[in-house]
Amino acid sequence: MYHKSLFIALLLLLSILTAYAQDESEEDSTSSSLPLPSTTQQPSTSETNSADESTQPVNEELNNSKNLFSTPPRISDITETVQVKLYCEVDKAFCGKVEHSLKLAAASFAQVVNLKNKIVFQASYYSFCKKTCSNSTYGWGTPSSQFTLISLNEADSNFIYPQALAKQLTLFTDSSNWANYDVAIDINHDMYMNAVNYDKVSDWNGTGIPPMGAYWFNNDKPIEDYQVDMEYLILHQMIHGLGMVSSWAPYFSDANSPFQKLLKGLITPEDSLKFMTPSPYWFVKHSTGPAYITGFQPNMIFDKFLNLIIPARNETKWLVDYSFDLQSFCVKENDAFIVNFMNSFLNNATQSARAKTIYVSMAQPKTLSFQFAANCGQSAYYTDPYLNQTYHSIQLMTGPNILEDTTLTEEALYRPGISTSHVDDDYTGTPDFLMTHKFHRGKTLQQLVDEAYANIPEIKYNITQNIYVNVTTVHNTTVGNHTTSANVTTTEERNQTTQYIYKYAIGPGILRILETIGYSTVLTNTNYTTSVIKTKKPYTDCDDSNNNNYYGRDDQQVTASSKSDAAHLFSVPIYLHVVALVISFCIL
Repeated sequence: MYHKSLFIALLLLLSILTAYAQDESEEDSTSSSLPLPSTTQQPSTSETNSADESTQPVNEELNNSKNLFSTPPRISDITETVQVKLYCEVDKAFCGKVEHSLKLAAASFAQVVNLKNKIVFQASYYSFCKKTCSNSTYGWGTPSSQFTLISLNEADSNFIYPQALAKQLTLFTDSSNWANYDVAIDINHDMYMNAVNYDKVSDWNGTGIPPMGAYWFNNDKPIEDYQVDMEYLILHQMIHGLGMVSSWAPYFSDANSPFQKLLKGLITPEDSLKFMTPSPYWFVKHSTGPAYITGFQPNMIFDKFLNLIIPARNETKWLVDYSFDLQSFCVKENDAFIVNFMNSFLNNATQSARAKTIYVSMAQPKTLSFQFAANCGQSAYYTDPYLNQTYHSIQLMTGPNILEDTTLTEEALYRPGISTSHVDDDYTGTPDFLMTHKFHRGKTLQQLVDEAYANIPEIKYNITQNIYVNVTTVHNTTVGNHTTSANVTTTEERNQTTQYIYKYAIGPGILRILETIGYSTVLTNTNYTTSVIKTKKPYTDCDDSNNNNYYGRDDQQVTASSKSDAAHLFSVPIYLHVVALVISFCIL
């Protein structure tokens, strides 16, 4: 039989009617200054129990890994605007080490990114075999939710924003659409245990978690060649969850893709499925029913800045042009059965050819780049000579092994967009090492930072803050021939500018990516008030068609009521998008 059950594990990300996917692993660093102080608090009732119906985010608990745990999370406030939550039950002492690494990673982030509204990093540490056995995957990081922001000068409504960024750009912060956390990070305990060599663990008494596994923690013995610094691993995943994530992927040819499994043997030749598209609009009418696809979703905000070299034509294309073109292809619901959709798409010579061109180009090395936004006069990327000369764009990872190699054990689960969400391997050993697709073993995060910044000029930046100072003045009073003096002290507000050295685990190029998609940083303080250059997307009938189709999660039947609930979100200037991060079909 074709398939009995469709299990869709969505770890959050694109349309109020849809799905998309992503995965991986890595850590953080202490940078040039000490981590910011943090305080630990007990979870409140609202944090340990399900939220009141009036505030429950629409997509909250969508395949949320916290359901694997029976105890409340460890909660720590890193700053006024950064909070971390950790779910971990493998061992109290070991979980304490994971928590410390999580705090260090969050502190490293807080040192370089300015926030207007509070964000929450939710981390879960557990054996992946409790859910989907993937012992060769370190972990993954994803946005909890994603949104289209309408009628904002600071946002482009043709793209989708991760919740952490959307909360900084919108005027309202108490929307019931927000999930209770902003970035989800899952770390695989199996990876740690698989690396333990019990013959060499001489100082372990047999209780708790054995030492010397795959992860290295601050204050451990010197790091071994096979170990990855946990802080580095977590920080890497944070960056993905903050928005360094693409929706371009080979959804129909990737050997791990559920769509490929459904189409296998039904579309020939199979090589005709080798093309790149944005995330599909897909749905199932019943939890055990077949899959339907009607078209393609808007891209992530990260994708707005991608340029692709087309070697066959010796030209460079802005991928947004191809994206808008693909979004103009759609079918009606009665033609949306996945095989029918695919035949219709392949028969559309223009759009399928462009999708194929993208695949062929991305299968070659060094063809994809992220173009940074123009510098403003107050930005350190403008005032610092090294930054000004170096950071106009950044090369992203492409090549045949990225799109087709099934032996990449560190990226074992199906994660659409993962191939275009890392920088090129050439950035290994540079300050932007954090977001290469391979984790650097055998060195702590601080060692990697020190080595990376040793070979570049010192990067200086200024931070201007309002401070209050006491000013004492002398007032003389003369009466007749007698003068008296009195000291009068007043408090005045003044600007104070302090110069710092930039030497952080989040390198200038990675920070520039966050800045370009919309974050305010210490190198360019926008205060989230900078207007963006908006794209002009041609209107097509597909804009209405896709919005009017039924889309459902795996835990609900698609009914008229669920459709109306979804449509209700379109009455406010913020659209919720649910994105699949891990998709798997049970095919019998």
